[in-house]
Amino acid sequence: MSRILFVDDDQSILDGLRRMLRSHREEWEMVFAGSGREALEAAEASPFDVLVTDMKMPGMDGTELLKCFQSRFPETVRFVLSGHAELESVMRTVPVAHQFLTKPCDAEVLKDAVTRACELRSLLRNESAKQVVGTLDSLPSRPETYAAILEAIADPNAEMQPIVEILKSDVAMSAKLLQLVNSAFFGLPQRVADIGQATMFLGLNMLRDLVLSIEVFQPPPNATAAMEHFLADLQARSMWTGHIASRMFDDKQIGNQAFTAGMLHDIGLLVMATQLPEVLSEAIEKSCRIGQPLYVVEEELNGVSHAEIGAYLLGVWGLPYPILETAAYHHRPMDLPQRAFGELAAVHVASSLVDARIGAVGESPRGPINLAYLDSLGVRDQLEDWEALVDREMDFVGGA
Repeated sequence: MSRILFVDDDQSILDGLRRMLRSHREEWEMVFAGSGREALEAAEASPFDVLVTDMKMPGMDGTELLKCFQSRFPETVRFVLSGHAELESVMRTVPVAHQFLTKPCDAEVLKDAVTRACELRSLLRNESAKQVVGTLDSLPSRPETYAAILEAIADPNAEMQPIVEILKSDVAMSAKLLQLVNSAFFGLPQRVADIGQATMFLGLNMLRDLVLSIEVFQPPPNATAAMEHFLADLQARSMWTGHIASRMFDDKQIGNQAFTAGMLHDIGLLVMATQLPEVLSEAIEKSCRIGQPLYVVEEELNGVSHAEIGAYLLGVWGLPYPILETAAYHHRPMDLPQRAFGELAAVHVASSLVDARIGAVGESPRGPINLAYLDSLGVRDQLEDWEALVDREMDFVGGA
């Protein structure tokens, strides 16, 4: 049974939550705390799967409580429940909160968010990996990309489209932007997977706050030359995978979503490179030595691969299901039944073709395209066209 902790200094809010969620008593063990201190004491007694906290509370406020849970109980998925008037304080929680809910919170929105968080925890069964994701407060951007976005948003005459293009070139910025826009705090009727659409919705002022005030996109401190090379290589392969995947669709909206799925499909490698560099280095070395794809070796060594780590991160951030499903299953698409050619299939093909052209991560053996999967979707006859697309597109800009 999942354990859920709700924290608010207003007893009427807690009573309302208790009544609202009464039907879930058989599947959730719910605890209601009236202060941050009381919440920590409850967590010390027995850990929780999900934390849902108010922001403005006397003594320990929501931000401080979230930071405490991040350091002491990193495996707990962390939600902010706050009012629109508290946007400034909510923005300060972006590095430590996984998702954002707004008061008054619709019952179904709250139930769906908590249920999804509980289900995602079962996706990543490795407890050490859960803690790595739980302690993560930032992802690194390349210094030149970070400098470019700062310069662009500082221009009083800045236009949105060039900024969109900068964001689309960076895995970390794209992921964090989509995390914020897809939060229930903004109350959008459906989840957004298009980076351009997300940028337009957020607007320049809020984007400026996100980048300048919180500094979630800073490159890792003391990054080695090898780390910088790895991140640059990962960035290039992710961009190319997204670009090629997007070109497989005539529908522009689906193509934009496929670009995002391709851009973020290997975000688990970004997590491992910055949080578990020695673990990743060992896996790459063994992968090259024995001639097995990297994700296979990762599973043998650690019980989990970068695919599950990336999907778990995107899931707790509340990104659309097609994006996290692509991250989770792009190596093994047959494990997720699909009836039509979509983002997952496009990224599965595109990532393999790009790896064949510019090399897989760390020069480890690349995973093959699952031809039986393409047969099941009725698209295997298009593979030659996609191979030609990769050659044509990458030759046009000089390759990689």
